[in-house]
Amino acid sequence: MTDTATYSISLTTNFDEWERYNVFMMGSCRAADGSDNGFIHLISKGATNGNSFTPSPAARRRLQLDTTACVGFDLYIYIVANTLPASRIISQCPPFEVQVTISNGANEVYAKSHTVNQWGGSTIYIEFPKE
Repeated sequence: MTDTATYSISLTTNFDEWERYNVFMMGSCRAADGSDNGFIHLISKGATNGNSFTPSPAARRRLQLDTTACVGFDLYIYIVANTLPASRIISQCPPFEVQVTISNGANEVYAKSHTVNQWGGSTIYIEFPKE
């Protein structure tokens, strides 16, 4: 692939306790010759009120990260719990899903749901395009 484009990467979820998580998105963009041509990153911090956290559906975050002009990129998304779940009973804290979409203008080129453990968080790696 040698076409250069700018991509938008977004992460969304309908999980009510989403505010409990810190999210770090970072990666490197590739030029047509295969060399790195830019570093992209985003940091979004969640609630800091520890054990007194209460879910707030109104506090959902939609995160978006835009690349520089590139032919592809490697992206790491780290989702890290910053507070404990509302319940301390493990069976009441099932994994939840986040949706990652990548678009080039109006064209959606990647869309996938990823599962996140409420206690351990998640690491998501995306190589785009997959070689």
